[in-house]
Amino acid sequence: MNWSRFFRSVGSVFLAIPDSYATILFSDSVLLGLMLLTITLLSPVVGLSGLFSLIVAILAARILGFEHWESSSGITAFNSLLAGMMVGYYYPMQIISSSSINYLCFLLLVSLFTLLLYLFSSYLFQQFFRLPSMSLSFSIVAILLWYYFARKGYLSNYPFDKILLFSPTLKLPEFWRLFFISLGSIFFTPEVSAGILVSIALLIITRIGFGLALLGWTLNYILMRLAGVQPGSGVFYSGFNAILIMYAVAGIYLLPGKSSILIGLIATGIGFLFTALFNVVYYYYNAFTGLYTPLAVPVFAFPFNIVVLLVIFSLRLRLKVDKPVMNDYGVFNPELALQTYQERYKRFSHLGIPQFAMPLNGLWTITQGNNGIYTHKLDWAYAWDFEMLNSEGRNYDKENNNLNDYFSFGKPVLASAAGSVVKICEGVADNPIGQVNTKENWGNYVCLSHSYGLYSFYAHLKQGSIRVKVGDYIQKGDCIAQLGNSGRSAVPHLHFQVQLGIEPGSPTRLSHLINYKLIKEDKTLEFIGSGIPKEKETLSALVAEPHLQSILALQQQNEQQLKVTRGKKQSTELWKVHLDLWGNFTIKSTKHTDLSFSVYDGIYNALSLKGNRKSALTAFALLISRLPYSEKQEIYLSDEPALSVIISPALRHIVLLFSPLFPLFSACVHSKIKVNSDFIEVESDITYRILGIPYRNRTGNVSIEKYKGLAALELKKGKKTLLKAETI
Repeated sequence: MNWSRFFRSVGSVFLAIPDSYATILFSDSVLLGLMLLTITLLSPVVGLSGLFSLIVAILAARILGFEHWESSSGITAFNSLLAGMMVGYYYPMQIISSSSINYLCFLLLVSLFTLLLYLFSSYLFQQFFRLPSMSLSFSIVAILLWYYFARKGYLSNYPFDKILLFSPTLKLPEFWRLFFISLGSIFFTPEVSAGILVSIALLIITRIGFGLALLGWTLNYILMRLAGVQPGSGVFYSGFNAILIMYAVAGIYLLPGKSSILIGLIATGIGFLFTALFNVVYYYYNAFTGLYTPLAVPVFAFPFNIVVLLVIFSLRLRLKVDKPVMNDYGVFNPELALQTYQERYKRFSHLGIPQFAMPLNGLWTITQGNNGIYTHKLDWAYAWDFEMLNSEGRNYDKENNNLNDYFSFGKPVLASAAGSVVKICEGVADNPIGQVNTKENWGNYVCLSHSYGLYSFYAHLKQGSIRVKVGDYIQKGDCIAQLGNSGRSAVPHLHFQVQLGIEPGSPTRLSHLINYKLIKEDKTLEFIGSGIPKEKETLSALVAEPHLQSILALQQQNEQQLKVTRGKKQSTELWKVHLDLWGNFTIKSTKHTDLSFSVYDGIYNALSLKGNRKSALTAFALLISRLPYSEKQEIYLSDEPALSVIISPALRHIVLLFSPLFPLFSACVHSKIKVNSDFIEVESDITYRILGIPYRNRTGNVSIEKYKGLAALELKKGKKTLLKAETI
């Protein structure tokens, strides 16, 4: 027997228990799960019933092969946990005491049925809607059990006598009393004390989440007063559904922001309406008394599930990706989701705007840009015409009589993104200089499909130069043809656009070109990560250096020993590069600092920083937030580095708390990168801003020896050196 594997499996099963509790509030925090488990035990029957059902479901999922034994996930079992707590809440204590074995057998069957129903519903929702089924299976099981209990007389013939470990009498305003009861009701412990503990647990894990929960409850309370709804006793379904709808919509499935909060409030209002419309009364006939007892049918979590799934599914059908931003990053903590979006997505792209690489290598001038004065208008406004010009601004050499006299003619045209060839036109003759062909307007062209209804279109290609055929799958950067002068083209140039259809002349789509160098008026080069080149601008694509990670000496297991001077103190610091299971690279410092980074398309990016902020690695991350590599050139760039790089964790929590409403804090790094034969020299100037107002500045420089790594580093405040490091 493999004992180490056995103990790993046992440990994973134990971790799956708090994970299930945390999943109820869309979290994977073990700490939150343990706190919630403890809170449910305030009502021992409810808490232990839920725990028993959960353990049954976790073990069954692994025995039946739905989960690996070494998985610590409790997602498949959390519906069974909720069903178990529901049974513990409604099942008469008198019957539990007199027949405990029967009760446990009943719980076991309920747990297994809920598990199977969750697996079935989860498959359907993922297959047809690409959405989780959330706690819909619990709600279905709960309503069936409730009717069963009602028919058996459990809800009318027995006193509600669940024991509470403690229930202090707290005199609170109605608003707060009902808010805490609503939070406790999520776990079938509708007590003020339980709700206070749940709110504390939520505050510890997510301040944004707590704020959204409170906002959802506030709207529900106002609607209750306007509608004249009086809360009953026991589980407060209207309150906890409102809290969960607001929290899920505005904090989990959407990134927190003004637009997502608005959508969340609308969804919460719809949830309140749903709860009110389905306020049904069931009349139980008592055979002993001959009387009917009215029982209000609970809605359980139906409003929450239906409204959230409806809203999120509808938002996925939008024709254009825009605010509110869908949280598709696999992070279910509102603060961490915002941080991940800022560090790994927002820095490198613009919301809803597709990105494509330049379709040409070399130095090119935009002779007609978006909304150009000639033909780029109306549905065809988002396009570029590229021509190659010399230093004097001419597009030809000495003579301009023949096509071959023009610098652009015959140059390779490259695929701007990976895709399939869906339409080509070839055989159109190239026009003599000064003549145009208006019958075959686009001339020779290639159209590539990139899915999602996006197509890149390359027109006026050279006759006989197209190298691809319909059906070919092309990689980004592959040569597809040569630049020509066919169609409505008086001089050789490339017409490039992103469009919404296969046919030439389809409406164009606003897009960005990525990773290019812009030639400024003073002849300096500015790196643009994502942008829209303007008419008369000259630019060249950043040619990706395939060995950049080796040049920077950042391959897996690479080590560097540094001598660090901070004030009058000297120390040594060791860096080592690690690669995890998911392919993420991290530089780990012996000063307890971890820097996650990526090297992609010839660009180094500092992604996130953890740990000690007084290390040389922190200074390195700050001074080099991005590094586009261009051999033997000097490039300028501006970048907004990751929040984790520029501020401490404590301040970051405050910034993230307010970021859904307004940008409280930001920083901008202006860098000059010079690459020569042996070294990469970087000079950086960092400006910190509060509410957009500059308040602090840092400068510094970094020297990297190719293939050997960091040579020297200095971080300064004005003329004062804060930290200095050099390789040993």
